[in-house]
Amino acid sequence: MRNGDILIVDERIDLIEPLAEVLERKGYSVTTVENGDKAVGLLKRRDFDILLTPPQMPGVSGEWDFKLMKRLCPSMAVIIVNSVKEKKEMEEILGAEIEAVVNKPFNVKKLVETIEFILETPSILIVGYQVEEGEALRNSLEERRCRALVVKDGYEAIGMVRKNDFDVVLVDVGMTGMDDIQLLETVKKTKPNTEAVMMIDYSSVGLVGDLLNKGAYTCLYKPFLNIEKLVRVIQEVQSQKRTRGSPVDRESPYS
Repeated sequence: MRNGDILIVDERIDLIEPLAEVLERKGYSVTTVENGDKAVGLLKRRDFDILLTPPQMPGVSGEWDFKLMKRLCPSMAVIIVNSVKEKKEMEEILGAEIEAVVNKPFNVKKLVETIEFILETPSILIVGYQVEEGEALRNSLEERRCRALVVKDGYEAIGMVRKNDFDVVLVDVGMTGMDDIQLLETVKKTKPNTEAVMMIDYSSVGLVGDLLNKGAYTCLYKPFLNIEKLVRVIQEVQSQKRTRGSPVDRESPYS
């Protein structure tokens, strides 16, 4: 289990403090605020791994939509804290891009298990794919218990890598809007523990050696991506990080 930064929003700070203390004893960094305006202010200055929030947050200027938090910090996982809600509100919650819904009063053990599961789920940054293709790939990965985020180009990817920790950056070579070698070098320099998987077409075979020499974890061929093979590579990366041992044998990009 890795440490994580957790932001909790609740108008009754006194009631949420015992939960914060439990999470801090588990090794998490916990910040609590009592309203949405303070949450927005924090998220404009820094990122969090997980947000615990009611579906309608107190104190937000204007109409509250918890999706705003995702726009401020796209890589952040959202856990909705729910009490007794109307059916319409629940339908809106379940239709949003959130990771979990937990009910009050808290079952602390289950909540901690949910947080641990989220933080142990592989996080993937998808770079350079066209919108529809990127979203389809993201959905496929999330169906296989990976958390994925899509960015349009290498420049946006570098900004995300600087602010967030990803297990794997998946790069569509030739589609990032910048030099792919430069992107790879920047990712590895910024976050050495983040692995880069490069998607190449057969006309770019000559780049494989350079990409691997610059720190790419492996190269896989497009456009006919074997999603199960990609997931195996992602799982391999996670396993290697957990064991902190010698690098495992990597699959050949030619297989």
